Amino acid sequence: MSVLSFLASVQPFETQLQGTLSAISRWHRQRLCCHQRPRKGWSPLVSCFCSSPLERGWRKQKDGALAQPKVRLRQEVVSVSPQRRGQRIAVPVRKLFAKEKRPYGLGMVGKLTNRTYRKRIDSYVKRQIEDMDDHRPFFTYWVTFVHSLITILAVCIYGIAPVGFSQHETVDSVLRNRGVYENVKYVQQENFWIGPSSEALIHLGAKFSPCMRQDQQVHSFISAKREKEKHSACCVRNDKSGCVQTSEEECSSTLAVWVKWPHHPSTPMLAGNKRQFGSVCHQDPRVCEQPASMEPHEWPDDITKWPICTKNSAGNYTNHLHMDCVITGRPCCIGTKGRCEITSREYCEFMRGYFHEEATLCSQVHCMDDVCGLLPFLNPEVPDQFYRLWLSLFLHAGILHCLVSVCFQMTILRDLEKLAGWHRISIIYLLSGITGNLASAIFLPYRAEVGPAGSQFGILACLFVELFQSWQILARPWRAFFKLLAVVLFLFAFGLLPWIDNFAHISGFISGFFLSFAFLPYISFGKFDLYRKRCQIIVFQLIFIALFSGLVILFYFYPIKCEWCEFLTCIPFTDKFCEKYDLDAQLH
Repeated sequence: MSVLSFLASVQPFETQLQGTLSAISRWHRQRLCCHQRPRKGWSPLVSCFCSSPLERGWRKQKDGALAQPKVRLRQEVVSVSPQRRGQRIAVPVRKLFAKEKRPYGLGMVGKLTNRTYRKRIDSYVKRQIEDMDDHRPFFTYWVTFVHSLITILAVCIYGIAPVGFSQHETVDSVLRNRGVYENVKYVQQENFWIGPSSEALIHLGAKFSPCMRQDQQVHSFISAKREKEKHSACCVRNDKSGCVQTSEEECSSTLAVWVKWPHHPSTPMLAGNKRQFGSVCHQDPRVCEQPASMEPHEWPDDITKWPICTKNSAGNYTNHLHMDCVITGRPCCIGTKGRCEITSREYCEFMRGYFHEEATLCSQVHCMDDVCGLLPFLNPEVPDQFYRLWLSLFLHAGILHCLVSVCFQMTILRDLEKLAGWHRISIIYLLSGITGNLASAIFLPYRAEVGPAGSQFGILACLFVELFQSWQILARPWRAFFKLLAVVLFLFAFGLLPWIDNFAHISGFISGFFLSFAFLPYISFGKFDLYRKRCQIIVFQLIFIALFSGLVILFYFYPIKCEWCEFLTCIPFTDKFCEKYDLDAQLH
């Protein structure tokens, strides 16, 4: 009886120990289950058991009681992420900005063209692909923000030019320098991009060769105008209605007096001799106090070298006809080639020119400085705004032009920057754009061009280089190549429209092709291939340096005059279809 009573007293403790061991076993299985991903073939009960929490307070269970897991309903397991309203609409946007690793050789363009890997890839190559870094597209976001901001400011400040593909003419009756109203016409190229005029874009920093170097044709045109002005004189009308600086042919011999030195009695002296050139309306070395014409700083005989007189002496000038009259015309810079006219303010404003109230001669103003804007030239006679090569990359011809750039950058550029990183992609983007603008400035010097066209085609060249570098791991690489080639050829054909520069496209694509081999990350297929690609980095860097240096030499030292180059960037479907930017291109 003593043994039976002892076993009866031990049985409750045995039951409690079994419950404890059972609870510990379930807790251990749950920890293992919840740290593993669900596999195919797992039953809902297993998923339910693994995801259900333990019964709390199992240490306090009564004797003989076993802790049982809570079994959830089936719908609680199935509907882990319930469907929300509007989720289908957000799927394309979420896929576009998904923070997933960018696969080498495929990318966004590869997915659109159904590009795939081969079924068998070497483990060494596969490990290189997996070890590639994934980058955030900081440069894409920055350049897109800058493009959008500058376009908005440009449109708000300079307005929108007439929209279209032809030319817009404005005719009005305007008072000119002769004191009579004349019907004048102002011709402006229309802008189908919905943006500022070409003159405004030049003032903002567009690629324009006469603002970047001393163009020989523009310089010859200005020199010829100054030589003609050297032999001009003040034409004073007999009715005292005014006076203006003109040539002898433009001054009426019956209605006005052409005060020409040394034939007129009012001719001043210079070093004991009569001056041979002059007179100048409202300017005379005898009456100007600032700057005064005194030895050893006497004004030269050539009136085109006279300074601007800021202050005349007080007195009566009745014996000087060219001083005792109301001046009706002053210098006005018109157009984009440095053309200057002595005309009225009303006519100058109608022609969208720059009127100089302080000057009396065209030789006293620098029209190219007015046309180009930005920072003044170090030498007023020699344009030096070489920084337009990269400044124009951040400008756009209009709102539509900017939208095209934003779409390209938020797709193609953003996708490639994930692969290469901001430092590599920014080098390719900027250098390709600068090289494209430099080539455009050589072959199309009198056309103002804006936009990152060369940069964008340099980025397109990266797609080709990535395809070539991953050729051995792709299924049907020739098919992918021809698809990509068809897209690029279409874009080159699109460059035959006005306001689109094909020279920047071609040069940017070539330079981007060389730079991509030098800067884009790559995978190797063995030691020999690794050494070969390291050598090709150096070779393509040298090729790009040689290309860029050659373009710089051509631009500054050996200018090219190419008449047929116009047809490579714009096909004249009509007489006025391609006549843009250089409406006053006849310099002679």
